[in-house]
Amino acid sequence: MKKFYLLFLFTTLMASYCSLADDLNSKRWQFKQALDAFNTGNTEVLQQLSTDLQDYPLYYYLHYQKLKSNLKHVSTSEIQTFIEHYGNSYFGKKLWKRWLFQLAGQSKWNTFLKFYFPTKSVKLQCYHIQAQLVTGRQTNATIKAAKQLWLVDHSQPKVCNFGFNYLYQNSLISEAMIYQRIELIAKKGRFKLINAISTRLTSKTWVQLWYKMHKKPARTLANFAEPDLPITRKIILHGIRRLAKKQFTKANKHWQLLQSKYAFSATQIGELQRDLAIANKKHPMAWLTAINKKYLNEKASMTRIKLALQQQNWIALADFITELPKQQQQTLQWRYWLARAWEQTNKLQEARKIYTELAEQRDYYGFLAADRIGTEHKMQDYPITLTQSQKTKLMQNPNIARAYEFYRLSEIDGKNWLANARREWNYAVNLLSKSSKARAGALASSWGWHHQAIVTVAQAGHYDDLNVRFPLAFYEQLEVGAREQHVDLAWVYGVVRQESAFKNTAYSSAGALGLMQLMPATGRLVAKQIGIKLKNRKNILDVDVNISLGTAYLRQLLDKFDGNYMLATAGYNAGPNRAKRWNAKNSCIPADIWVELIPFKETRKYVSRVLFYTSIFENRLGRKNKLPLRLKLTPSKNCS
Repeated sequence: MKKFYLLFLFTTLMASYCSLADDLNSKRWQFKQALDAFNTGNTEVLQQLSTDLQDYPLYYYLHYQKLKSNLKHVSTSEIQTFIEHYGNSYFGKKLWKRWLFQLAGQSKWNTFLKFYFPTKSVKLQCYHIQAQLVTGRQTNATIKAAKQLWLVDHSQPKVCNFGFNYLYQNSLISEAMIYQRIELIAKKGRFKLINAISTRLTSKTWVQLWYKMHKKPARTLANFAEPDLPITRKIILHGIRRLAKKQFTKANKHWQLLQSKYAFSATQIGELQRDLAIANKKHPMAWLTAINKKYLNEKASMTRIKLALQQQNWIALADFITELPKQQQQTLQWRYWLARAWEQTNKLQEARKIYTELAEQRDYYGFLAADRIGTEHKMQDYPITLTQSQKTKLMQNPNIARAYEFYRLSEIDGKNWLANARREWNYAVNLLSKSSKARAGALASSWGWHHQAIVTVAQAGHYDDLNVRFPLAFYEQLEVGAREQHVDLAWVYGVVRQESAFKNTAYSSAGALGLMQLMPATGRLVAKQIGIKLKNRKNILDVDVNISLGTAYLRQLLDKFDGNYMLATAGYNAGPNRAKRWNAKNSCIPADIWVELIPFKETRKYVSRVLFYTSIFENRLGRKNKLPLRLKLTPSKNCS
């Protein structure tokens, strides 16, 4: 009887589940039909289908499309009703913003103020200020907001001029504030904007001199004979910094002369001497060492450290690291390099203590430290807890339910829906607590939406669920590609994880495409070499094609660099010719320093992450023989 009851219960549950799934599939089909009816103007079919969709999560999207298409003729009450029901969603907020812009364009300021909400849109912020001024509702906060929008180093949208003119007309912007903004803008070299702002000054003499100094610093400094005023000192400093970038020696001579004639503050002197030390390319170590600690900044500190690494000046390196801000000294990066410096200066016990502590961390520098002392890389894998009740609670969040439906539609009907899924998902998770956000990431991972899961858990600050952060997604395709090209699957995974984080529709601003982020020109060349016909560059987005081309290109780079994974990885990101030049320049230094000295910040991060990720994927793939990070250089014959 008990077995019969369990079988009956199981059958009933399965029937309910299938019924629910069928109902959802039916609703998805109806939704697509309704949207088609809307796009073709078939109002009768739209009305009929919409009636059955009112409990479907994406019903609001039909409503949004209808209101958006006829916004000028929609009543305030209709918009208000929509906002009350759906204002707390991505498309609800989007329609709300559109309506606010329309109200501003129609000068319906009272209604605008009634429905305005805080936003990052500078235009809407400026309209909000205008609405308050026009209706006489301005407060001290209004004036403060207007001043903050005005005091920036760039131009603002024209709609902001109403508020700015109010400030000018009521003498709320002083000449001192104008010069403060001019100084900000001058640092960016935007002198057309300076000319526009300077019309508010009683005299343009100093602005004209500043412009002259910016355009012709050498000539202007050589003939400088202006009175000693705060403004002239700023102009001199601008010129010295500008000239030092191209003609350091001449800039330094002018500085030595003018420093004795003008009453520069201790801060101005300290900061300029720091900037000259950075600009000096001939004898930088002495100059960089002499920088007053009080005026060290990020750029100066990194310049000093990188030079010490390049020269393998371990004593100077240790000194420079200990002069970093205390919090920065505690980062894994600089603790590793301090240990390296101590190791090289025979402070072996101190070095090993740091290496041992770092080796417990799942991090590039933690793995480097483990390799220094010959221990395994620690994975520190702590899965996110996601119970069925927590899943249910997340799915009761209307925005997550909408994102899920958009995502499922994308699997059926293409990537346009995926963009909507991502928008609604991002809106939803931004409103969650960190713990709920982490669980949402695990939920997205369970759907197979790996890219969004990776992004979400990172936003939550939860980095320890390796199944979510380093999934074995697209395994069959990647395994075939790696096997056919005889490249390491873990390395291929490392490249994919860094390039696209498993977003197969990825399209970078530079034009790189797909999972392995191939540039169209590279894709076409490799396709020709391995016999794949491409009709157009969109073919490169196809997962199978993308992997075939990407793994073939990795094979070519490995061959070019004699099997060196580090150099091949650098070549994949920055191009093989750059990697070859960097190798020729720095082939006599240890490989960990070589990575640290890669000139491009993007490539420097790229190489360290790919090699770090490769080790993680070795673990994920169940490799028993743990390998060190694949940092390797073959020293030149000329190395002493």
